[in-house]
Amino acid sequence: MNVFLDIETIPQQPEHKAKKLIAETIEAPATMSKKETIDAWHNGEGKYAGVKDAAIEDAYRKTAFDAAKGEIISIAWAVEDEDVEGLVCHSDKGDDEEDLLVVFYAQLKDQLRDRLPYFIGHYISKFDLKFIWQRSVILGVQPPFKLHPHGRHGSDFYDTMYAWAGYGGSISQDNLCKALHLPGKEGMDGSKVWDYIKEGRYAEVAEYNKSDVETVRAMYNKINFISS
Repeated sequence: MNVFLDIETIPQQPEHKAKKLIAETIEAPATMSKKETIDAWHNGEGKYAGVKDAAIEDAYRKTAFDAAKGEIISIAWAVEDEDVEGLVCHSDKGDDEEDLLVVFYAQLKDQLRDRLPYFIGHYISKFDLKFIWQRSVILGVQPPFKLHPHGRHGSDFYDTMYAWAGYGGSISQDNLCKALHLPGKEGMDGSKVWDYIKEGRYAEVAEYNKSDVETVRAMYNKINFISS
């Protein structure tokens, strides 16, 4: 049974501890060889003022893409042509991420009525499914069905990126929408999720997540010549 899926993630929590660790281990660019230049970079002197802080912030935000560090803040899905469902953690500390997964699995299982899910998403094989599975393992939440995080496009799941670009190829969801003459992202994108969460704008993140599922379903239908 087709299940269109998308998740939103946030960087490692708590933020201050994660950034402290990065600050203690981050290194100056490999292109720097002189000790005085490296010291200036670490100390933020002269033209290097704020450069290290920016590098720490960049490294921190990238933890949102690593399930060993980052966390799921929102999950949205739709079964076949049914309405899109969505769940969002109302905490930027990850306190209820485990509950999020438990409820997601329970609701989807109920919708499936003993049928197996066939997950569909953009870059779902390398990100969404793998991230959900890894976080489930870390938190000890057992999925009621196989997620196939290391499976194959077309058999274990359907990845719209692979369907369009082929093995080894890539295309962003927004660019694929443009190619297919479908509405793309407006006003918000994944890079802004963490900023919205810090501002307490959980509902907007949830709606953005749900809109991505609608977009994935539209792309899937267009690629497979399915009339909507």
